[in-house]
Amino acid sequence: MKKKIFSVMLFFTMMISGLVPVYGFESPDLGISGQSAIMIDQDSGQVIYDKNANNRIYPASITKIVTCITAIEMIKDFNATTTITDDDIATVWETGASAANFMPGEVVTYRDLIMGAMLPSGADATRALANNTCGNQEKFVEKMNQLASKLGCKDTHFVNTTGIHDDNHYTTVADMALLTQYALKNEDFKEAFNRYQYTSSNSQHSWVKKNIRNAKIRGVDTTMIEGCKSGFTDEAQHTLSSLLNINDHHYICVVAHCQNSPTYGNCAVNDTLTLANYVGSHYQYVELHKQGDHLANKKVTQGKQKTLKVVAPESIGAIVPTGYNEKDIKEKVSIKTLKAPLKKGDVIGTMTITYQNEQLSTINLISQQTIKKVKPKPQAHVSSILMPYGLAVVLIIVYIIIFKIKPKK
Repeated sequence: MKKKIFSVMLFFTMMISGLVPVYGFESPDLGISGQSAIMIDQDSGQVIYDKNANNRIYPASITKIVTCITAIEMIKDFNATTTITDDDIATVWETGASAANFMPGEVVTYRDLIMGAMLPSGADATRALANNTCGNQEKFVEKMNQLASKLGCKDTHFVNTTGIHDDNHYTTVADMALLTQYALKNEDFKEAFNRYQYTSSNSQHSWVKKNIRNAKIRGVDTTMIEGCKSGFTDEAQHTLSSLLNINDHHYICVVAHCQNSPTYGNCAVNDTLTLANYVGSHYQYVELHKQGDHLANKKVTQGKQKTLKVVAPESIGAIVPTGYNEKDIKEKVSIKTLKAPLKKGDVIGTMTITYQNEQLSTINLISQQTIKKVKPKPQAHVSSILMPYGLAVVLIIVYIIIFKIKPKK
């Protein structure tokens, strides 16, 4: 097993779940049509498979993953309504973009817009989301790029909310896996991502995920795909980002520039399932610690509490080859010197997991409590201590001079 040079930077995710860059296994040629592909563990980000994961690709409509999570984080009430405007549908038909078929003057909820973006891949829905949350497309796209930068994406730049082709609108499957992993931490996003069918609140629209429906029509078993977002342009070809349930554990898979052929239809779905079957038959998830498991005790200097109990911040596990030897899995807990004050949520150390001496992942260990600093007892200055004694000596001397020394006769 060779350590892959590839690593996924998880800056923002580190702050939330205690993850730091992780490494994957060697990836054989599985004969998929996609020019780029990646499979990661949803929890840790551990890379299980990659094919040209850092090569630049055009995302097409999987862009809408970033559009939706950016909007969701600004929406306060998903049942609140808004009215579709002419600007919301501007350029949609002219550019040949997919549409949810909203009409100017139509009253819809924000949930309708999210579902309209995710299921029929509506460019009208994404434009409406941007206009209603940021006032215009440009400001919204800025927020999309800010999110990508904050998460540590290495080669991602968006110029629109829809994924319609632009040479300056690009990403990598590694970056898209990271963005999808982040988005799936939001339950409202996950609901839309995993939804297969939806009817709008005004009952004027009913949508299904066409790529999954078409695969099922062809007799493809898509059971492992719990949720997904697809995309297509002539330049991007077929793209797909998916949440997979493989042997009761969740993975994120992104494939890009997949190409259909007379004998290979639904290429993005088939590529995804090829990777899923490979991972399912060659690897397994092993839970090493449950959330809250005791890992170590560490002395805290200058604290009201003298010792900090270090526990697993979440369930900690690793993906290892099937038939693994338990002795080949090693853990190393490293806790830095702790000095009060400590805040709940402070990073206090790391746990590194290796398999056959190859690093699989490193987990940030988080303080689960706040420890206040002991207020030092006030220390009197030396001069203030000696002053009373000095004054007493002076008074004694004065007394002796005045009363004890008799004047000469």
